[in-house]
Amino acid sequence: MKAIEAVADALNRFGIQSIIQLEMRDPQYAAVCEVVRRHGEEVGARLAMLNALVSYRLLGRGEEHWKYFSHYFQQEVKDVCKSFLTYLETSPYLRLGVENRKKRVLKTCSYAPDLEDLKTTLVTLSRLLQSEPDQKTLVFTLKILNYAYGCSRGVVRLLPMDIPIPVDFRVASLSWCAGLVDMPPREGMRQYREVQAVWNEVAQLTGIPPLHIDTVLWLAGRAVLYGENIHGLPDYLLKVFERRGDCRRLLKLR
Repeated sequence: MKAIEAVADALNRFGIQSIIQLEMRDPQYAAVCEVVRRHGEEVGARLAMLNALVSYRLLGRGEEHWKYFSHYFQQEVKDVCKSFLTYLETSPYLRLGVENRKKRVLKTCSYAPDLEDLKTTLVTLSRLLQSEPDQKTLVFTLKILNYAYGCSRGVVRLLPMDIPIPVDFRVASLSWCAGLVDMPPREGMRQYREVQAVWNEVAQLTGIPPLHIDTVLWLAGRAVLYGENIHGLPDYLLKVFERRGDCRRLLKLR
């Protein structure tokens, strides 16, 4: 069986409903929900949006970064821009390139995202940041904003099929490990559109939007790369991401 067929078959077997349940156990989802519950939909969504936009080149695992975010913003927020800039100064996960992160925040912190129309939000953020709309932190931000929408309104909403997957280290690694691309992770992150194209094809084969597939990859990555299957993903799903063998060695090459 071809690699892409094996991945699609495993995702079909797992199913979209299982992915939705998985998302509700995602540490990022829990973090966003805590902040939205504390500050309400508008302020909570703005804070979550900003944290997503600066979630790159982290000094530590993403799960811990989002946990720190949720704990930090249990305090009162009177001014979103000022509060988030102070958070940037304190977070141990965002110290690298903090001045560039501040620039991103200053360009976007006054914007209240449209949770009803995520495509409009994507266009606006792309314009504010002068970035391509398929850039990883922008599409990742839509996933986080969908979490904010679900937390605030108590509903489940599937994301659009035509918004691509954010290609970070875990996604690039699992794409290589699954045999979907021949590029090692660093190259995959540079050639991210080629990786996105493969996952767009998987999405078409399964009917599962790319940003929901991202949840599986994010959590499967912890199991495959770190050996920590804390979310109880089934073996048949993890095996398709280990087609090339032991992928934990990629961490040493990072």
